[in-house]
Amino acid sequence: MFHPEYFQTRSQDLEAAYHDAGQFYWYTYERFFSDDHPWGETTCAYILPSYRAQDIDTQEDWIRAELMFKALQDVQR
Repeated sequence: MFHPEYFQTRSQDLEAAYHDAGQFYWYTYERFFSDDHPWGETTCAYILPSYRAQDIDTQEDWIRAELMFKALQDVQR
């Protein structure tokens, strides 16, 4: 939990939370190979719709990703 004091609060009443989807990063060569932390003052987020990001850790995650891909392909036709 980000804020344990809100344990009894409904999630839809909380501020939206995001995580790194690992989709893409842009760095200069120097920044990538420097000892500095890659995220700095000029870092910004690109917020993806939840249906566009799938964390695949299990077989079930893979199946869900395939189903979502098929559904998105069907919608685009």
